[in-house]
Order: sequence, then structure tokens, then C-alpha cells
Amino acid sequence: MGKYLNKEQIFDAEDGEDLYANEEQLVARLEFFEKQLSEQTPDTPVEERINTLLEIARIQVERYKGADAWEKAMAAFDLAKDNELWELATEACDAMFLSEGPDALKALGHALWLSVTFPIDPEITVAMLQHLVEESPKGADTKAYAAAVAHYIVSIRRGANDDLTFFASQMIASVADEHSHVTDQSTFDLWRKTLQLDKPEVFLPKLSSAVEQLVGDNWWVDRDTIRAKLDAEGK
Repeated sequence: MGKYLNKEQIFDAEDGEDLYANEEQLVARLEFFEKQLSEQTPDTPVEERINTLLEIARIQVERYKGADAWEKAMAAFDLAKDNELWELATEACDAMFLSEGPDALKALGHALWLSVTFPIDPEITVAMLQHLVEESPKGADTKAYAAAVAHYIVSIRRGANDDLTFFASQMIASVADEHSHVTDQSTFDLWRKTLQLDKPEVFLPKLSSAVEQLVGDNWWVDRDTIRAKLDAEGK
């Protein structure tokens, strides 16, 4: 998960000098990528432009400049959407969510939908689902459904013996402990069966309902068109 922003990172500084040094480094990086962005032309590959916008957005998140982070991430999202670069679109939504703007949860809803709908890097999908686990109220079933979807998707995209699958398993175990104080295997098995976390036909629609609540009626993508295209491609 190292490629994703840790909002607490800036607080790792031991004293004010370290904080100041960190800010200096962030400003230097910001100036580098803003210069890169200003030098890009209509011939610049769209992926390069998107990635530059995302770098700026992430730096601004670290600097607690949420409005600018949102602006750059939304620009990146629009470019990614128009070019059907769905993994980058998901990363743009992640940056918008981390900016903590007024529509941050709407951005998370889009990130979740895109990262589950498209066969993108499962590490990104798990990171988005982990956001949902962290944002859901303590004891909410949504946490369990998000963790179950994470494990299900990773198992499909990476296989049972992958490190990310192990991470997703730990994610479910952690949610089970918080949700119902589950600490042993037999109780976990009962908890999993009770919530039907072994049934994709149950937990996937539950996640979909959670996403609908986050986004409401204001979708930034045409889901029907996307579904139709995926069906035509047999994905």
C-alpha cells in the first residue's frame, strides 16, 4: 500500500524543524511538477498529463491544501474518464477523497464503483475498500461487506497464495473482531456465515447499496454505457 497517501505522515516529524523541512521538500516537489505541467503541450501523452496532475494533487493533500488538490484531481479524473483510463480515474477519485472536500465521500463512492467494476490493479481496489472500512461507523455491517469484497476480488485477480490475499484476510479478521469481538476460528466461521460473507450474490449488492448512498444521484460517469460496453466485450 506504499503508493497511497498516508494522511498522518506529516505528523511523524519529531519536531518543528522536521515539519518545516518536510514542507520545504513538498514545495520543491510541487514546483517541479507544476513546471512540468506548464511545459506540457497538446502532443503530451494524456497518461503523462494525468499522472502530473495526480502528483500535484497528492502533494497538496499532504500540504492540507484541499481545494487545490481537489481541482487538480478532478482535472485528472475528467481526462482519465474521457480516455477510458479507469485505473487512473480511480486514483484521481482517491486523491479527491483524501482532499477531504465537501464531496469527498462522493469521490470515494466513484472510486469504489470503478475499482470493483474494472479489472484494475487489485492493490488499488483494496485501498479503496479499506477507505470504506475506515469511514463506516463502528460496528456497521458495511465494514464487513467491504472487507469481504476485498478478499473476493483479490482472490480472483491474484490467487489464494498472494500476499495481498493474506492482507485481505487480515482485514476481514480485524473487522470481525471490532464488529462482534470475534477472536477464534469457530466464532469467525459463524460470524461469516451469519452475515453471508461467503456469498458474493449477497455481499456484492450490499456494497453496491453502500456506494449508492455515498454518491446519490450525482454520478460523474455513465454507468449504463459502461456496463453495456463491458457486456459487449465479455468482461
